[in-house]
Amino acid sequence: MFEHPEDIVVEREANYTTNAPLPSVPDIEGTPSLQLPHTFSEDQADTLPRIDKSILVELLDGKYNDRFDNIMVVDCRFEYEYEGGHISGAVNYNDKDFLAAELFSSPKPRTALVFHCEYSAHRAPIMAKYIRHKDRAYNVDHYPQLSYPDMYILEGGYSAFFAEHRTLCYPQNYVEMSAKEHEFACERGLGKVKQRSKLNRAQTFAFGQHSPQM
Repeated sequence: MFEHPEDIVVEREANYTTNAPLPSVPDIEGTPSLQLPHTFSEDQADTLPRIDKSILVELLDGKYNDRFDNIMVVDCRFEYEYEGGHISGAVNYNDKDFLAAELFSSPKPRTALVFHCEYSAHRAPIMAKYIRHKDRAYNVDHYPQLSYPDMYILEGGYSAFFAEHRTLCYPQNYVEMSAKEHEFACERGLGKVKQRSKLNRAQTFAFGQHSPQM
């Protein structure tokens, strides 16, 4: 079930052509062993690993500090959703290129990346898939090496996390994407998604044959 009419837009955007000079490779193939307990969603077309909200709580509590030097929870929702309530410590990115520039300007090893949106049904997986494609391109000469092999989707998104771990959210609130009071901001956000989709397709034709420059 779609979260919102935006999902129709972002689902189409997911079919973009990657800038990587190599054909797309299944994420599972050639990927080092993942460090967190995870599952793969049978009803999703992607091969991105999912983690339960309880695993994220353990990760934030430091249970896996011996495996990671950095933890980055990426909230892919619109700004008003994030400001209305988010997982404590999460950073807000709803522009894929901004996030890619941040991650690959100076890659940090031993980093756990956890993506989520409202339900983690569309926006988060699309963002994560884009970052994985960029990672493949960035390491094209060292395949199957990845700068960020430990990349996960939070199952159920903020909606499910907030329902059970409200005290770990700041502020302790949940603003839906379709909230009436933010209707204009939502429409504006959807417009940006459409515009970025067109630019990404244009850039693919212009720079697709060149080595990635992050």
